[in-house]
Amino acid sequence: MAQKQVRSTPSSARVYRRRRLAVLIALLVAIGLLVWAGFGIASVLRPADPGATGQGTDAVAGGTGSASPQPSQENTNEPTPEPTDCLDGDVSLRASTAQGTHGPAENPVLVMTITNEGKFDCSVNVGTSQQDFSVTSGSDRIFSTSDCVQDPTDTEITIKPGASETARFTWTRVRSAPGCKVINAKPRPGWYGFTAKLGDLTSENAKFELK
Repeated sequence: MAQKQVRSTPSSARVYRRRRLAVLIALLVAIGLLVWAGFGIASVLRPADPGATGQGTDAVAGGTGSASPQPSQENTNEPTPEPTDCLDGDVSLRASTAQGTHGPAENPVLVMTITNEGKFDCSVNVGTSQQDFSVTSGSDRIFSTSDCVQDPTDTEITIKPGASETARFTWTRVRSAPGCKVINAKPRPGWYGFTAKLGDLTSENAKFELK
């Protein structure tokens, strides 16, 4: 007896395609979280105000944060003193956003500003092992870059007295959880808080609004 061939119906084909699309979307979300972790935290550190700090060149992560001065003839043979590590109270940390209110299609740019409040050049570790950009809504923990950081590194830069360096991270309005777990829920319109952390330093909370 000839076997009867079973043909898929248009409805079953649509269900199959829908399931494949759902799996693909979940995969893309997971890949996206890894991308922002690797790219965002290792953001460019640059002078907050070149005119005020006297720094004429941008300093990428791994740089010194300022141009090295040229020695004069009188002290050419004298060794240049090595900068010491910044001590407690030498460095201040400030959190801010590029703008206060963001429309539905605008992603907030979170800004971490590191300032040398001391009287001497000092070095500070600004690597991905130290940085954290956190977003909260009241007591609700919304997002943290430390949830998905990959291969954290240490990066020492030297900051002159009174000078500042900034690190920026563009938050794409996603939630995160420890272990880089995928969370489908999107943050709703309203007021949020951004806190910057660098090692043991924690900034005050900066408020911003999502429309």
